[in-house]
Amino acid sequence: MQEMYGGSGCREEKRCGVMKIAHIGDIHLGLGYPGPTPQSRFDDIVRIMKWSQDEIIEQECDLVLFAGDAFKDSKVMLDRAAIEIDAFTSWLRGFSAVGIPVVAISGTPSHDAVSAYGLIEQMNIPLVQIVIRPRVVEAAGMKIACLPGLNRSQIATAEECKGLSAQEIHKVMTDKLTDVCYGLKAQGGEILLSHLTLAGCDAGFDELLMQHEPILTQEAAGQFELICLGHIHRSQKIQINPKSVAYYCGSPERLTFNDEDIRPGFWIHHDDINLSGLRLKVSEFYETPAREFLTLSVDDHVDVRDKIVRFRAEMSEADFKAFDRQSFEKDLYNEGAFYVAEIKIDVNASDRARDESVKEGIGTLEAVKKWCLANEIGEAVSEALITHTTKILEEVTL
Repeated sequence: MQEMYGGSGCREEKRCGVMKIAHIGDIHLGLGYPGPTPQSRFDDIVRIMKWSQDEIIEQECDLVLFAGDAFKDSKVMLDRAAIEIDAFTSWLRGFSAVGIPVVAISGTPSHDAVSAYGLIEQMNIPLVQIVIRPRVVEAAGMKIACLPGLNRSQIATAEECKGLSAQEIHKVMTDKLTDVCYGLKAQGGEILLSHLTLAGCDAGFDELLMQHEPILTQEAAGQFELICLGHIHRSQKIQINPKSVAYYCGSPERLTFNDEDIRPGFWIHHDDINLSGLRLKVSEFYETPAREFLTLSVDDHVDVRDKIVRFRAEMSEADFKAFDRQSFEKDLYNEGAFYVAEIKIDVNASDRARDESVKEGIGTLEAVKKWCLANEIGEAVSEALITHTTKILEEVTL
């Protein structure tokens, strides 16, 4: 598995007293999110990154662990990539400037391009270590076992996986990850930093999308006392065994309506470092003032100010015909909505009594005429439909 990754470097800092470790990830920087402008949601993410950084610095954290998925898309044009990479590196430099070391791993390959992380690594930002392959690094006197996001396609196309079913490939990947974890522990890894799906986590909406992903088993992760994870946007704590606890940081900014009900934020883990090694004392979750998503229905009367809104409803045919979509959207904006993402109406089936004169053997043109009459279609439109139907029938019979 090592050949799928690349990168090097380590640094040693602090190793005594109470240590505060900030655990954050899944920021998904990117232009082009749905919003008032292609830039607006990017600006939201940058704002929350700055808020999170200020809080981490104010809390006097000794180490920042970034759990992957810095970017929205891995394949982007150079001009867009330059903006996104600059935003991420500026954030990293903000920690460097105040003397806080950072360990940042790459995430899912569809989001985080290894080439982008390699470019950032070459910048040699002081106190910042970029990790794109499994290895142990030292930061603030701690040994961090890093297990970045996995390129599933590279394993699936390997010689050993040829002819295997999806389930069998899934097992091969999971077994490889377990072996790598044991190797990282043997190298002295104390904290596990990874961007994978942990067995037993609450994956939420994304669960169905992850059925064939490699799984980090609790057996493998349970070798470490503190497991800091990215990938799942639902922050959570998973007690693996009496000594081992895993945390998903989630995303500090809501990104889609799939995140409507999540708590956005990051963790700060307080660890007592002494001669007996790492002992977890307490972990605090810091919720960020992220942009809210809101799904409205017909009877909702709620505050939409500064929110990303969608409206979904079922209506009768009569109500649908009377519904003024443009005026409704304008009203939402007048009430302060940040962005109206969707207005979706499902029209109920007509409750009119079935025309008993429409029998199975009725002709096509006659059926169209009766349908127009039953649905109160205007004379001009009815004639156009009948004319069009006549032409189709003529072509079919040629």
